[in-house]
Amino acid sequence: MKQRIYIGLGLCLAATALLPDIAHAAGSSMPWEAPLTKILQSIEGPVAKIFGTIVIIMTGLTLAFGDTGGGIRKLIQIVFGLSIAFTATSFFLSFFKFSGGALI
Repeated sequence: MKQRIYIGLGLCLAATALLPDIAHAAGSSMPWEAPLTKILQSIEGPVAKIFGTIVIIMTGLTLAFGDTGGGIRKLIQIVFGLSIAFTATSFFLSFFKFSGGALI
């Protein structure tokens, strides 16, 4: 039984080594890539920077000066954290002139 497994594994390895073009997943033609690219571009655009900055200011002021209870305060903190996280991709990377990829 083990011999059959080893033979099958060896044949698969040999086929992968001898036919790399077939084994390699080449191309990026998935149907969902174009819509996701558009969403990514809209998230990283100037409108997102302005909206993210406004949300950070509003939630920061609400936390600083608002008289909020436990549940609402926790919700505002979550919104504050998410707005910082989503704005960081568009604001801070362009602020530091960093494109986010390595140039080789």
